[in-house]
Amino acid sequence: MKAFVVTHTHWDREWYTSFEIYRQRLSILLNQLVSIFESENSFKHFHLDGQTVVIEDFVENDGINEKLFELIRNGKIAIGPWYVLPDEFLISGESWIRNFLYSRKLAKKFDLPLSKVAYLPDMFGHNAYTPTILKELGLDWAVVWRGVENVKGTSFVWRSLSGEEVNTVYLVHSYSNAAHWDWGEERFKSHLLLEAERLSQMDPENPPLLMNGTDHEIPRPDIGKILQRLNGKGFEFVHSSLEDYVSQLKKPKEECVGELRSSKHAPILKDVLSARTWEKIMQYEAERMYLYYVEPLMAMARLYGEALSQESLWYGWKLILQCHPHDSLCGCSIDEVHRNVQDRLRRALNHGKSLMARALLNVCGKIVDELGVTVFNPLEREYEGLVELNVRLPDGDWKLIDENGEEVDFILIPLDREFVQDLSFLIDFYSHRSTNSAFSEKGQRYRCLMKVNVAGMSFKRLKFVRGKTKKTESFQPVFDVQKNGALRLNWNGEVLENLCYVEDVEDVGDEYNYSYACKEKYDSKECRAEVKTLIDSTFLKRIEVSFSLNVPERISEDRKTRSKRLVEIPFRCIYTFYKDEKRVDVDMFFKNNAKDHRLSVVFPLRNITELITDGYYGPVRRRIERFDGDYSGWSELPDNQFPIYWFVSVPEYRFTITTKGLREIFVDESGLHVTILRSVGWLSRNDLVTRPGHAGPGFETPEAQGLSEHRVSFSIILHDEYELNKIYESVRTYQVPPVAVQGIFEKLPKLNVEIKNGFVSAFKPAEEKGVILRVFCPDGSTAEVRTDREFIEVDMKEDPIGEKTKVKSVRSWLIF
Repeated sequence: MKAFVVTHTHWDREWYTSFEIYRQRLSILLNQLVSIFESENSFKHFHLDGQTVVIEDFVENDGINEKLFELIRNGKIAIGPWYVLPDEFLISGESWIRNFLYSRKLAKKFDLPLSKVAYLPDMFGHNAYTPTILKELGLDWAVVWRGVENVKGTSFVWRSLSGEEVNTVYLVHSYSNAAHWDWGEERFKSHLLLEAERLSQMDPENPPLLMNGTDHEIPRPDIGKILQRLNGKGFEFVHSSLEDYVSQLKKPKEECVGELRSSKHAPILKDVLSARTWEKIMQYEAERMYLYYVEPLMAMARLYGEALSQESLWYGWKLILQCHPHDSLCGCSIDEVHRNVQDRLRRALNHGKSLMARALLNVCGKIVDELGVTVFNPLEREYEGLVELNVRLPDGDWKLIDENGEEVDFILIPLDREFVQDLSFLIDFYSHRSTNSAFSEKGQRYRCLMKVNVAGMSFKRLKFVRGKTKKTESFQPVFDVQKNGALRLNWNGEVLENLCYVEDVEDVGDEYNYSYACKEKYDSKECRAEVKTLIDSTFLKRIEVSFSLNVPERISEDRKTRSKRLVEIPFRCIYTFYKDEKRVDVDMFFKNNAKDHRLSVVFPLRNITELITDGYYGPVRRRIERFDGDYSGWSELPDNQFPIYWFVSVPEYRFTITTKGLREIFVDESGLHVTILRSVGWLSRNDLVTRPGHAGPGFETPEAQGLSEHRVSFSIILHDEYELNKIYESVRTYQVPPVAVQGIFEKLPKLNVEIKNGFVSAFKPAEEKGVILRVFCPDGSTAEVRTDREFIEVDMKEDPIGEKTKVKSVRSWLIF
């Protein structure tokens, strides 16, 4: 039997040391690799970890190395298809696609081929809809390790919840199952033989795959000769590539459907979902800005002949994509790495905001009337609800009217004179020859809250005129604020109390996994809150509650109990209620003064049996299970903890919680929790109850304690009609409200596109010409659009659609 040996390295760009330090090792690796190919004819192939960012990083440091490039062009070294290897639960499906597109762009720049195998070796589990993306990208085979449970062999068919399939190689014993670890030759050969025998016994019908490499490992030049010396001992060892390996495999007989997130055989390090939550919130803000505001405005500009530079868009996306690898976005690196991650995200946010301002000026022309407001709704359906912005107005009374002269409900809240670089400022800053205009005093600054209806994918003008606004009348929200600051609700035939109370428990884990010691809990149910009404109007009510939670300062020295000294964590929570919506938006501000603990917001819903969360292009149904068996042999203790992207919905209560960048939920005896902070001080520890052994180096990471000010935001939505598309509609209304700027532009474009069925996933400039409109149907039906412009259907690669890449519930069109 043949045994295929793929020599590789797994390249974490930043982790237990900084990017720049790792990059010099990358330079050593690639320069040595070129020399190995020149001197060793038996060294046949090297797999460069499925990423192209390593080529970009190398070129920035070493310059163009044509010898290296020729080895890639000749198939001796495999790169891509990805730009980076991201965590699959902390990003959107659209970010996956940008990842692939930027990798292809980079490969084209250097005239390099990309691997056709979807290499996913070390993700901390896999999204239920990843096969949908792989199919539309034309990738026939995937390679995975973590998260697989009920597979007996070494390959399986992986099916998305919406039905798309991809053949998959299962790295049973990880991507390091044949690493050399700098052992002597005899020990190394014994290990290769043993692993080949183990895998061939598991799967006699397919040749074993030996992954000869591990994290940052530089290859042995003599691996080819060692394999030659091993031949004849029951196996023919072939130094080869992943492409050659999958070409030898039979169609898999086993099948896995949906999410791969079992911790039975390999740790999925599941609590990275809540490590350094503040960083995940920044990534959420950046990703949402580019997908739902920057790209649509730039697409509008392109359609109307005023295109901005595609390179400028990719510059911002590259900053975001470089934060997506698991050791970066998951919050499981040293503090210096995460300072760099946050710096990239801040730069991406500032760059994106600037692109929005420039795109508005390009597509709408100059501001012709400053006593007005322009609103843009990037989503597919009419929006009716709250829109907020900062405005400057001369002293006096004002009304706000629409283009028909109808009065619009709005509120003006005076602000201080603090300088704010918002979108309106940037439009001023970019549209005048002198910068003095942007700094001139133009009256009193206000926060303007207005109730507006805007058609889907459209602009709307409003105007301030002199006059008194209509008298405001109060309304009674469906939620009541309790004395402890939590919420009470009469819903679904029962009274729900203490919604959104805060719970604190010790965390003696590390950046990868939560762990407990004494299970000592503190909560806000007995707190006495100060309650203050901030706004009480015809359409909106805003109430502020303040309370403090006293918790132990840290874990004790023996790490078995919590310290006796208590510290105060002050909370300020702002509830926003709406007259015509069964919804409350929650903005929670708190200062963390404690270490070694976990904070969660609790929804004490009893007897939950099922939850619905969102995957890339559709729902994921999750059963709540009892874990009372023996799990001592598992790589991590299982529990009812799950990832979310935008929402979790509880069918039994017709109740949805949608969060802004909070990615972890769990269910226990108290109810449904949303983790808002996990404070830990170690990259990895080997004394956890929830996971045996280390997951990385045992370095201290004091900044992961999060001893600072925090803000978290989420919304509770009640459903009279509990139907999947209605859930998605209401969640998207909260997540992607229209954007507004002060001023009326000289022109507004009109886009004649009608979404007949589905939700817009992407509206962006295409890579060559025209724009891409992608629509998905979470219920699995067929996405449909109508437009009077010329268009063709394409796949996620932006190539003409073919049978191989056709997906029913996610469709893309190139519009000219």
